[in-house]
Amino acid sequence: MRNLLGGNVLIIASVSIISYFIYVPILKYIQVPILQYEILWAYVVNTLLAIGIMLSMFFFKERFKDQLAFIFILGSFLKFICFFIFFYPVFNSDGDIARYEFFSFFIPYAICLITETITTIRIFNKLDSN
Repeated sequence: MRNLLGGNVLIIASVSIISYFIYVPILKYIQVPILQYEILWAYVVNTLLAIGIMLSMFFFKERFKDQLAFIFILGSFLKFICFFIFFYPVFNSDGDIARYEFFSFFIPYAICLITETITTIRIFNKLDSN
């Protein structure tokens, strides 16, 4: 079971890293102002939170089996709290959040959410089959 969990952590991290190295050159190519540090920080925060949510669901699977969906939703809520605490003040410093600022957080958020969801489903399907 540890191999399955470790493999899924590696998948989340790998997908995040790969998507970062695809996303930043696309922004450069289309000549969008790059918030390089904020984008990197968004990927790091979203990746770590996705891994943390997946790990917490895995570790609480026996004790809170019926509440795992709430743990997942709570994790998404935690991601939004991080957005409003860490990213929103930076993006809104000029009084307006531009489209590219919005996407610099929510593209990593969406990528991590999708990957986190798929890997979590894989873990729990494997648990159900055992």
